[in-house]
Amino acid sequence: MSLLRRLLIEAGRRAAQNPELRRGAARIAGEVYGTVAPKIENAGRHLVETAREASTEVRPGDDPLGFARRFRDRLLPPEDDGRR
Repeated sequence: MSLLRRLLIEAGRRAAQNPELRRGAARIAGEVYGTVAPKIENAGRHLVETAREASTEVRPGDDPLGFARRFRDRLLPPEDDGRR
């Protein structure tokens, strides 16, 4: 094992044993989660709605590739880059 790797592992172990550092990390993680959770939930709802809309046009079981294309096109509108 390289010296740098051993140093990083030992630093991680010592940080995990430090109660003050763990409390600070937990506080920061809670703040970040509180900020990010609604955005993740909205993104999940958007994915489900988009999949439902795409499945009304093309049945996923009958034409999986067509469904994937419709899903992609609804989820990510085409960019004006000349590919299509």
